[in-house]
Amino acid sequence: MKNRAKDCRREDFHPALLARLEKFQERLITWNRKFSLTSVPDHEIFEKLIAPSAWLGIEYSREDIGHVIDFGTGPGVPGVPMALADERNNYLLIDSNSKKIGFIRNVMTAGGSRADNVDLRRVRIRGGAWDKPVDRVVTRGAGSMKLIVGLMRGKIKPGGYIDFFKGFRIREELDEVREAYPAVKTDVLDTPDWPGGLMIVRVRMDVE
Repeated sequence: MKNRAKDCRREDFHPALLARLEKFQERLITWNRKFSLTSVPDHEIFEKLIAPSAWLGIEYSREDIGHVIDFGTGPGVPGVPMALADERNNYLLIDSNSKKIGFIRNVMTAGGSRADNVDLRRVRIRGGAWDKPVDRVVTRGAGSMKLIVGLMRGKIKPGGYIDFFKGFRIREELDEVREAYPAVKTDVLDTPDWPGGLMIVRVRMDVE
């Protein structure tokens, strides 16, 4: 992927998409004040959480991917903004926290921010079989890369991969993944400049 902007501003999004993203932001801020869904301050939610997620959704929309899992979706990030930006593919948002699942259900039934290509499941993924292998996985803040790679082995179709949203301090996690799974291929994507040095690390699962 090529860098499409030096940063990721509101005006970089199509007005129709921006309106839906801002509606999601409004609902997230409202619920966050009641249930503490994220520690990100209200005034930084769009810049730090929503804009990077929507950017990746736009990138995904350029392909017929199929089914994408947002593992440990939390307050619907990155899955909801990605689905709003990518109506071409289908998203399954997974989390074990009932309050966060409740928030996403509310979003899915509300006007403006609703994403019709989203399914939702309250579940804790463990090792072993998965009922339906998926084409791609995205995750942000759901655990270490090594742990998630281990959990997702055998659950992603050939040619699929995991995209991790990570900050500056990823070298140690990358070293752990490479040591545990020497044949797995990792790449850091070329993205806009996001706050806190946020970046996307892609892990290919089918090279072993």
